[in-house]
Amino acid sequence: MTDSTQASSGLAEAGPSRKRSNQDALWELKSLMGRETAKTKLRRLASRAPEIPLFNPICPSTTLPACQALRSSCSKCHFEPIIRPWTDPNLGYCSYLNLCYGEPMFAKNPSLGEGPGPRGGTKECRYLHFQVVPTVSPYSTPPPEGYPPALPTVVTRRLLSMPEDKSPLDFERMKKVAQWINCDLRHFDYSQLGQFQVIIADPPWDIHMSLPYGTMTDDEMRRLPLPSLQPDWGILCLWVTGRAMELGRELFALWGYKRVDELVWVKVNQLQRLIRTGRTGHWLNHTCEHLLVAVKMPAGHPREEPIPWDSDPTLRALRRGVDTDVVVAEVRETSRKPDEVYGVIERLAPHGRKLELFGRKHNIRPGWLTLGNQLGDSQIAEADLHTRLTAKYPTQTFNLV
Repeated sequence: MTDSTQASSGLAEAGPSRKRSNQDALWELKSLMGRETAKTKLRRLASRAPEIPLFNPICPSTTLPACQALRSSCSKCHFEPIIRPWTDPNLGYCSYLNLCYGEPMFAKNPSLGEGPGPRGGTKECRYLHFQVVPTVSPYSTPPPEGYPPALPTVVTRRLLSMPEDKSPLDFERMKKVAQWINCDLRHFDYSQLGQFQVIIADPPWDIHMSLPYGTMTDDEMRRLPLPSLQPDWGILCLWVTGRAMELGRELFALWGYKRVDELVWVKVNQLQRLIRTGRTGHWLNHTCEHLLVAVKMPAGHPREEPIPWDSDPTLRALRRGVDTDVVVAEVRETSRKPDEVYGVIERLAPHGRKLELFGRKHNIRPGWLTLGNQLGDSQIAEADLHTRLTAKYPTQTFNLV
């Protein structure tokens, strides 16, 4: 074999090898970018979900007289009827209950919105309405088994950039401060935010129906850089309905996520009965909504391979099996989701930063960063995030608390 033949043979062998090497390098780079940064990991270890609040469950017997007919004592909440001069108990329950314009007690209910009722004003409703009679002994829910103890204050203070001149009480308050950024999510620079262990989003899907708010096209949703906001095995939750259920699954595949579960919100009225008035749906009246739950897959993990729940440290830190996949909760304002879902997510992932996208003022929650275009002046508690945002958007107000 001549030297020129050997040289051409060597080039032929080197070509594909070099190509494979470049692909491997790109694959490794993508894998490194998807990993949890050291700062995110330290903050996850330093942060804690808010204290588990006291909870007053509703008695299944609904009213106190009905409950007393079955049991001698009950520590749960009950309802009592509201009797007005115009009330006719023989007519039965009002189908709108606490969403009725014709009951004075609920006239200022924020779920009814601004202005007069749909019939041009309020008219006394003769049907039965109810109000809650609180219990005298609130329930206390114990933390889940294995709930981690708090880190020493001096360690957490440094990890979360807490000023030295703040007292421990100020420090505990800071950890529970809600943060929000008023912005257009289609054009916001997400690289300023860092990484989040949990992201929940209630996108304004284009579901081909007349809606009282603006929507985003499918392509605008596809362009959202959500993978860059989470480390490998980060949790992404998407509220979906109608055609958005298929689109949500498509976005998971496009962004590199794998759907692992689904939570269903069953909508009920004030008396905890299934909603049957004013629901949406092309074929059947919808009485539930779905929250798709997915995890971000590492770049080198085959999609068909099982998820290493018991071997990966990040996945082992999740509190799986604590809650069920059904939430039964009251309907409130348009598009407002039940607060119980936050508790489910916080118990599932008690550590790490948490982000909500497309939020409104009622979504603002301690321990979360909320992004939306109806939030007013922004509020930030993380000093380093405040520095980045003010440098990037010098004309916008970011209040540091």
